[in-house]
Amino acid sequence: MRSSAVFSPLILSGFLLFAQQPAPVPVTPLPAAEQNPITASQVIIHLTRTIAWYQHLSALDDGSALTENILLRNNAREFAKRALQSSFAFARAQNAALSTAASAAAAEENSTPTPSTAPANMQQSLSKASDRVAHLQQRLQSLDARIEQAPAAQREALNDERSAIAADLALAKQMEAAVKTITSFGTPKNAGNHGLLDIINSLESLNPVGNGANDDKDKPLLLNQTAASVYHPESEGIVVLASRAIGFRKSHSQIEAVRDETNTLADFVDSLRAPLRKSVRAIITESDKISSSEDTSIQPADWLNTSKQIAELSIRFKQLSTVIIPLGETALSLQSARGSLEEWQKQIDGEYSSTVRYLMIRLGVLLGGALLILLASAVWQRAIDHYVTEPRRRRQLLLVKRVMVGLALALLLTFGFFSSLASIATLLGFVTAGLALALQNVILSAVAYFFLIGRYGLRVGDRVTVQGVTGEVIEVGFIRLFLMELVGSGTDLHPTGRLAVFANSVIFQPSALMKQAPGLDYTWHAITVTIANPTDYQQVRARLTQAVSSVYEDYRLAIEQQQKIFERTTQIPTTPPSPNSHAQFTEHGLEITIRYPVSLNEQPGHIDERMVDRLIAEADSEPKLMFAASGSPKTSQVA
Repeated sequence: MRSSAVFSPLILSGFLLFAQQPAPVPVTPLPAAEQNPITASQVIIHLTRTIAWYQHLSALDDGSALTENILLRNNAREFAKRALQSSFAFARAQNAALSTAASAAAAEENSTPTPSTAPANMQQSLSKASDRVAHLQQRLQSLDARIEQAPAAQREALNDERSAIAADLALAKQMEAAVKTITSFGTPKNAGNHGLLDIINSLESLNPVGNGANDDKDKPLLLNQTAASVYHPESEGIVVLASRAIGFRKSHSQIEAVRDETNTLADFVDSLRAPLRKSVRAIITESDKISSSEDTSIQPADWLNTSKQIAELSIRFKQLSTVIIPLGETALSLQSARGSLEEWQKQIDGEYSSTVRYLMIRLGVLLGGALLILLASAVWQRAIDHYVTEPRRRRQLLLVKRVMVGLALALLLTFGFFSSLASIATLLGFVTAGLALALQNVILSAVAYFFLIGRYGLRVGDRVTVQGVTGEVIEVGFIRLFLMELVGSGTDLHPTGRLAVFANSVIFQPSALMKQAPGLDYTWHAITVTIANPTDYQQVRARLTQAVSSVYEDYRLAIEQQQKIFERTTQIPTTPPSPNSHAQFTEHGLEITIRYPVSLNEQPGHIDERMVDRLIAEADSEPKLMFAASGSPKTSQVA
């Protein structure tokens, strides 16, 4: 029973370690060289895969500020860190086991060198690794050039792609260094002694991981920083909802890829643990046989051999336990990380469904609002066509309708696509600044339009002078003013057949536009005569003024009617127009100038002819008046 008492701790440890494994099957004890079948190449592959998985998982970030997502992300990263720490612990333990096995093999008397376990195509793998590093560096340089030239809306996606390529480049460099080191191995002795340990140290220096003691200090700060930007899909606009939905789908795909990578890594860890479990079961089976033997079955001469067997089994079990325990911790961490990833993915899927639902609601409200505005526009159009008969007023109302409908659609689109007033104000600020700079003349013309259609504005048919061009108003547009050009002398004007077009902003220029007063359609003309040596200039002046007034009496009522319309429109009382005279003596005699209104609706030239004929007739009547040389009646237009 002494042997059983000595070996009982080993048996107890074995059963505690493999309590959940199938019952051990008695097997023949394996040779010492086969107790730990994991090679240096497998250790390096396991480390590089775990490092790549850890980097990919650490790079996951859905950009959400929800507390649940932050906690799930932090848990997944914590489990990944533990898995990486366990993998480095396993690699160091396996390196120690390989070193011990190599030293024992070298100490044997008739031992033969173990053939190299490096693959025959290691040089080809090294070439592929170098090519991959060069390819990723070229992609990174090309992406940097694209980021500098890309618009602000695309830079976030390009920066995410650059981060992923940079992580792959770092991993490719590590794998290239590892393959170079493996290629330099000559025998398993080198690989298991100094070469493998150098690789482990190099990988650990490039991928440092803490012990987890201070990892939780920054988590409350992270939660506080993101608490102010919590995502509420019910209050977001279409732009934010669409970008969030795309981001959630991208995060779902990334988490799905990392979860598949986790499953692959877990299967690889299980493949590494399987031969170790088999070796441990063999040791437990052999220890069971020794412990179940009766004391009488062992001769005193065999006690020494039995003690050596127990010591060898204990050493082997200790070596295997130092390797298999970190692997078990790695497998447990991978399983926990996979659970966190699955919960995280479910959370993101729920947020994606909520975002898409509110996006559809927003789009439906936007479409319904647009249809309602267009329906109101159609009703407004029919009302204008049915109740407004004056063309000018109809054009004005139609213009107001277009402005109001456009403004309503713009507000609907703005509040539909953007939810934050700050973002709307920023957008409107940039848009306003750009429009004010690029369309300053157009905006000024649009503002001038409302002056032109005002109370004292222009009407179709008005005769105006714009920048020295006289014409008749054809149309007053929202941006431009159209005139039919008129030429001639005085009031005897006729169209040239040319169309003059001016921007409405011309009214803001000094002395740019002249037109008739509202309601008044007449102008002033003057007739001048010179009487030689008059005996009574007051009587001569009265006779000539009376002659002009007799002609004016024929159209006086039309002029006074226009005057009343002007007073009614402007609320300004004025004196009715009538002929008036002015006399002065010159070296040729008495010069009398008589001014009189002339209606533009009639023929001003015909009225001037009548005035001349009437003055000549008055001069021929008794007492006769004698015109001075070159003093016969002459008409002119008063400026």
